[in-house]
Amino acid sequence: MPDISLFGALNTGLLGVYTSKLAMNVVSHNIANANTPGFSRQVPIIRTMPPIPATTLTQPSIPLQIGTGSKVKDIQRIRDEFLDIQYRQVNNKYNYWDSITANLHFVEQLFAEPGDSGIRYLFDSMWSGIEEIITDPTNSAAKRELVSRAEELVKNVKDLYSRLEQLREDLDYEISQRVEQINGMVKRLADINSKVRLSMALKSTPNDLLDERDRILDDLSKFADIFYTEDASGQISLRIGDQIVLTGSDVNELRALERPYGKGFKEIFVGNSKVDIHDGSLKAAMDLRDDIIVKYMNRLDEFVLYLTDKFNLIHKDGFNSDGSVTGLNFFNEMTADNIENSVLFRIAGSKRVEGGPIKYISGMSNRDNLSDITTKQFIDQGAIVFFDGSSNAQAISVNAGDTIQDFMNTVSSSGLWFNFETAIHNDSTYLLRMTSNTNDLKDTLALDFNGNMFNTMGFNTKDVDIYVINQSEFNVQEGTYKIKINGTEANINVTSGYTINDLANDINSNFSSDVKAVVYNSKLLIIPTKSNSFDRNLVNIQDSDGLFTQSNLHVETYKALDTSKETLDNILDHTLPFKITIGATSIEIDPTQTTLKELADKLNEVGTGILFDVTPHNKFVIRGTRSMDFKIDKTIKGPEALFVKLGFIDADSDPTNDWDEDYVFLNPFDEPKSLRERFAKADTLFIDKLTPNEPFRFVEKFNVNSTVSVNPETIAVDYGKIEDNTNWDAKVFSPTGQANTAIMEILSKMRFEKILNDGRESFAEYLGGIVAEMGVEGETAMKMKDNTDIIMKDISNERERVKGVSLDEEMANMIKFQHAFNASARVMTAVDEMIGRVIDRLGVVGR
Repeated sequence: MPDISLFGALNTGLLGVYTSKLAMNVVSHNIANANTPGFSRQVPIIRTMPPIPATTLTQPSIPLQIGTGSKVKDIQRIRDEFLDIQYRQVNNKYNYWDSITANLHFVEQLFAEPGDSGIRYLFDSMWSGIEEIITDPTNSAAKRELVSRAEELVKNVKDLYSRLEQLREDLDYEISQRVEQINGMVKRLADINSKVRLSMALKSTPNDLLDERDRILDDLSKFADIFYTEDASGQISLRIGDQIVLTGSDVNELRALERPYGKGFKEIFVGNSKVDIHDGSLKAAMDLRDDIIVKYMNRLDEFVLYLTDKFNLIHKDGFNSDGSVTGLNFFNEMTADNIENSVLFRIAGSKRVEGGPIKYISGMSNRDNLSDITTKQFIDQGAIVFFDGSSNAQAISVNAGDTIQDFMNTVSSSGLWFNFETAIHNDSTYLLRMTSNTNDLKDTLALDFNGNMFNTMGFNTKDVDIYVINQSEFNVQEGTYKIKINGTEANINVTSGYTINDLANDINSNFSSDVKAVVYNSKLLIIPTKSNSFDRNLVNIQDSDGLFTQSNLHVETYKALDTSKETLDNILDHTLPFKITIGATSIEIDPTQTTLKELADKLNEVGTGILFDVTPHNKFVIRGTRSMDFKIDKTIKGPEALFVKLGFIDADSDPTNDWDEDYVFLNPFDEPKSLRERFAKADTLFIDKLTPNEPFRFVEKFNVNSTVSVNPETIAVDYGKIEDNTNWDAKVFSPTGQANTAIMEILSKMRFEKILNDGRESFAEYLGGIVAEMGVEGETAMKMKDNTDIIMKDISNERERVKGVSLDEEMANMIKFQHAFNASARVMTAVDEMIGRVIDRLGVVGR
């Protein structure tokens, strides 16, 4: 068989020209798109043509494979799908944190902290206004200034709140715009899917279409988390979040539909299914709109809710400068607009639990054996002087080694108007207490002469200053001396042998309404009466003739029984411990050791999510907290008699169950209407129920009371004075004068009470806490953005290294393919000459 023909060699050279030319076209295409976004470098896939088997004349027994040249089998783009997936995953996270960072920075600017226009500065200014009234309660300008500063605080908080709401509206509009952009991209992908399917059916690789598809997927990954798969026909199915939006050329458009509640912000749906997006700028916009900005709006809501309620309850308890009971709120209440769609935030008892009789004062308690009390001995000799506040005074002495039982026997036989006794504390322990069935123990002054008798018995003491004349220093010249005490004047005749006992009798005869003179252990004690609150400073002694000067009247400090602790056993007339249950938490209360304020503190310590408080005039207050969306949302159980005494409810007709600890005082599952009826006697505050993904909007109701705003003279300043009562229900108050600024002083201290953030922060700390929280959140977002930016840049660089066009490399390829083209053309020229020789010259001789 003859060798392959020259025309076969010519064809081989021609194929080489074609191959090189096409390869140069690919290189040219790469160079032209070196800066085209999303373009992937393409390479020609060159393969050999099928060989021709041949048998040569010289070697007829050896078959040969004769090559027939080359061809470009395919043009492929260089792309790493794994890097694409990584890039898109990081890209949506980066855009999420980038959007969060930018908006948090804007929110920080709105708060303007620290600065003269920030809320903290205006809040401090308002409290400075309170201090100015304390300095001069008669100054009308100071009251006007307080109102002005309060109104400025209100205006600033409401302006900040409205700006945050406007930012939410802007983000909602951005979400709508993003949905439109995404739908446009998905439609473009559907169109590309159709073209890719057709191209793949024709066995051609649609590189530029695939590049465009990848570019769109990159852009989509900025907005949301995406997931896609490719089928055999080259088409992709695309999922955004948890919903499929593209299958082949079929598009399921995203729909931004308004919520049926709140302000009607938009949610994203595919068909009737809500789309759950986890990353990207679209997720960031939704988180900012529904969570992050709402959180800071709710922080402002909590601030104004507690500020107005706490401030109002204190303010209502006082008198204004003209002596009128205000009963007036300083701020408008955050009352619910619709009772059917409200929750109980606060309930305050109707009774001012103060001014009642002190019948019990507890000493040693929780002693396992009665003998632990009765056999305890006094170490030193001493005495206690008891004074009933008006006329009766008596000293009870003890010797070193006497027991408490000896002392109790002495008191019992002395005919005093009270007694010391032991009592069962609970089923197994005992206590020592001072009791009175006829007198109010707070009208009693008991002075401990050696300073340790009350301490030995476990009673609390206080320091009391008393005017004293010592027998050893009583050396007064004979004569008539004029003495005036609190305006009452009398002449004292001092004769030969005049003693301090005589002076005591004269003082008691002439000044019994103001002081009581008692002689004990060679000392004359001049004790202020109950009408002067046992206070030496309220007794004005004028000694124009020098009687007291000669006798060296001086002041000595004694330990006295502290009768000011209004323990619950006095209020409830019940001494045995009882339990209060809040949700699943039971708290045991010892009424002999616990005051109403201590009861509130003890209930707060267990952290049930409900806050307890006491107003200046001992109204008991229960409030919901942030952790419960400001709703009192736990069942409260305890003795019915306790809640009746605090003025929450009326007693039922069955006194046998008054101390049943399973009595349900509050059931949070009751309807608001039922709760209103149940607590009709109490002072309740119902607030609007929280709408999902919306702030509480208390700030929108934040205003200074119009009456206070128009007439600042109605501001309460005077705490007033209560009249004693027999049932711990103080109903009669009287002003003490415009110079009394106790209400303002209580309001001034209010800023340091831990009432916000579930009782963890005071007003002074809370605003700083908001700014600190915002700073930490902003810093965290910035760090997350920076971290993802670094990762994205690394992936992007590696991705570009793989798919990007290198002009140096392409120029080298062009030279390579150009040389191959030239060589193939030279082959064709050589074969052409060979063919010419055969045709034109072969067989011609002698030419």
